[in-house]
Amino acid sequence: MVAALAGNILPVFLGALASTFELDAQQLGFLGGAELGGVSLASLTAVFWFRKVDLRLAAVISIGFGVIGNLLTTGAADYSELLLLRFLTGFLGSGALYALTLGLIGRVNHPERVIAIAIVLQVLSLAVGISTVPLLMERWQLPGVTVGLAVIFLTGLLLVGKIPRRLDDKKGPDVIGSGFNYLPVAFLGALIIFCIGLGSVWAFLERIGSAAGFESADIGIALAVSGLIGGAGALVAAIVGTRFGRVLPAGMALGLAILACVMLATRGDWYSYIGAAAMFNFAWNLTTPYLMGAIAATDHTGRFMVLIPAAQAGGYAVGPALTGMIIVGGSYATAGWVSTTFFALCMLVSIPLLRKIGDG
Repeated sequence: MVAALAGNILPVFLGALASTFELDAQQLGFLGGAELGGVSLASLTAVFWFRKVDLRLAAVISIGFGVIGNLLTTGAADYSELLLLRFLTGFLGSGALYALTLGLIGRVNHPERVIAIAIVLQVLSLAVGISTVPLLMERWQLPGVTVGLAVIFLTGLLLVGKIPRRLDDKKGPDVIGSGFNYLPVAFLGALIIFCIGLGSVWAFLERIGSAAGFESADIGIALAVSGLIGGAGALVAAIVGTRFGRVLPAGMALGLAILACVMLATRGDWYSYIGAAAMFNFAWNLTTPYLMGAIAATDHTGRFMVLIPAAQAGGYAVGPALTGMIIVGGSYATAGWVSTTFFALCMLVSIPLLRKIGDG
């Protein structure tokens, strides 16, 4: 939760930076891209250092960069310095810590439950962050926000002692025998496909409601309610775990995601919109733990788990860009059909793979 917090509250954090440094929309876009780009780059480079370094020391260093980067943000001299600081905070701070955390989660016995609990905590942190950042800005301006983030990063030091310095290679049975282990690569590909579908409709969910004639305030309520219901999806995954395998819950969740996107593409009434948004969020947060858990179950090195942030960021970026090129005029319902296609493709790829590793 600590590692992912900066990305979760990015919209309100960028708003705080915009009011403090008087940034325009283009500058904000580059600033958000720099931080998330740093997180993605940290994920890609973690492949090379995750199994070679003292992980406890790496965690301390990344927490330190998260603290220092946030504290220095307030005193940035100009936009270029601010851009560099947020990139380094994402790269050496939250991004490195996020990759390291996912790599360690891949070593536990029930990764789906841990990932699902993490998602629940992230949903809660998003709700708290969105409501707290404006209050901090009102009373203490930007220093109140950045000091708050620094303090949250510091809490990570309380658990550093629980992190192993090195990883051994003993992690359950080898489900693929000898040779190249293609399964985590395939599951990582399925996650990318899923994230493309997710980004395709999520980026335009507000526009779909607006095109249907709903008021902005009503759309905001719908998205807030659907976000809370989305947290329930992760909670279900945390409770159920792999009690019924991964095929059944993952297949049902992807089926719900497809149904939600078809409703968004074909129905224009209010109840269909809010119901589809809620179903979409529930399915999204129920699917994610099982796809990540499948990567963990087949990745005996931890190198593919650390690539998850980059895979997610890539999918989230490709989805809206692809859908934006396909949308003609103001027909935002097209986003629903694009997402339906990618969710169906994800189902076709992932379900046979899950059966292959004995999760049927």
